[in-house]
Amino acid sequence: MPGIRSLDRALDILEAFTPRNHELGITELSRLVRLPPPTVSRLVQTLLARGYLVQNPVTRKYRLGYKFFNFVGAIQGSTSLFALAIPVLGGLRDALEETVYLDVLDGEERVCVLSLPGLHPVQTLVPVGQRSPLYAGADSRMLLSSLPDEKIASYLSRVELRKFASRTPATPEAIWEEVRWTREMGVAVSANEYHEGSACISAPVRDYTGRVVAALSVSFSVFRVSRENVARYARAVERAARELSCSLGYVPGEGPRGERWEEEVVKKMLGMVGESGKK
Repeated sequence: MPGIRSLDRALDILEAFTPRNHELGITELSRLVRLPPPTVSRLVQTLLARGYLVQNPVTRKYRLGYKFFNFVGAIQGSTSLFALAIPVLGGLRDALEETVYLDVLDGEERVCVLSLPGLHPVQTLVPVGQRSPLYAGADSRMLLSSLPDEKIASYLSRVELRKFASRTPATPEAIWEEVRWTREMGVAVSANEYHEGSACISAPVRDYTGRVVAALSVSFSVFRVSRENVARYARAVERAARELSCSLGYVPGEGPRGERWEEEVVKKMLGMVGESGKK
């Protein structure tokens, strides 16, 4: 149907905007959505008139309009996860002074739905709406590890594995190794995987059934990776994720992690940045 086709094309245009492609012109949009420029221009004008797009008066390119915040508010208002997560993330960010954020699984991608920037002058940025494949980065891998083995195997058989940074695990064998470690330790860690110079520690958020519904993470510069920081960050993230999970009705089956767990997490992270002997 013509009406449905027009709607489908308009949605393709909106989905072409990403954190990396946040401002696009007609020619760029035409290439990305594979439609003639006149068709793209007509659809853009409709989206512009409705407030879903705005135009930069200097570059004449387009970006998503603030109207989308209405949808964000509606989503946040429809679930207790966001309301419960805000004070937990706020406390974690203030304690660590690093960027903290919450991710959920959307199809076969990890998407950031809540983010609080760090307080250091030099900080890592994880914007709301940022997406990444499930094999790159501790936050993504935390969600990947929560899936059944058959779903992980199916995902790895279809996804194009590529290197985003120097330590991206870009083979199925390497990814399975990280999944097994994550499941055993109950947290995921990464350094120089999705963004060069960025490190991450992530823990699962579970609902009352025990199902992983989100990943709670801290992101920080690899220059602040040290034995003391990794141990402190891992403890804090694991504790915050547990607190949020309990708020959702989850009943933990075990107590706080022991010193051996802490040492394994520290060893893993220091090895990733090539500083296993760092104190």
